Amino acid sequence: MNTNRKNPLMILVIVFLLPLGAFAQTAYSVKEYKITVQGSSTLHEWESDITQAEAKAIVTLQDKQLTEIKDVTVKIPVTSIKSTKGKMMDSKTYEAFNSDKNPNIQYKLTSAKITASGAEYTIVANGTLTMAGTSKPVELTAKGKVMANGDVQIIGSRKLNMKDFNMVPPTAMMGTIKVGEEVTVNFNLTLTNSSNNL
Repeated sequence: MNTNRKNPLMILVIVFLLPLGAFAQTAYSVKEYKITVQGSSTLHEWESDITQAEAKAIVTLQDKQLTEIKDVTVKIPVTSIKSTKGKMMDSKTYEAFNSDKNPNIQYKLTSAKITASGAEYTIVANGTLTMAGTSKPVELTAKGKVMANGDVQIIGSRKLNMKDFNMVPPTAMMGTIKVGEEVTVNFNLTLTNSSNNL
């Protein structure tokens, strides 16, 4: 009996299984986040915190390197926006979104280009942002990092004009206080393998 003969079936199994250790396309979900919205008014600067957010993505890591991110969906309830200026500002914000009819802000990724620079990645993402019932294409640039435990951190910011989404900037005190139409959204998301949350 020739013990050197290789089993063709075993060879096929090895060929298909070897890459799996280095190449993994996995469902990720949000583990931690900090999202703020900053703006101005005729009275003062203001900032609101996003206190509730969901995020899902398909992430591909190859040899612990980020090679692809797709199928990203971020969903934020409008009523989770809480201003440091108190409930009156919150009420005006919800009114601007018409939150009864449009309870959520949603971003869906359509494509992403990833460029590596050492241990950091630049992600240029194109997607559709829906606010106050209006959807618009939005491009944003973020920085990414793969953590030692396989989590992926994404940090960035994006300026938005409320009028682009057919929103009327909030006013108060009989219109004497007006919020500027442009706001800046800052985000810091940590995504983790969804099986870690089970």
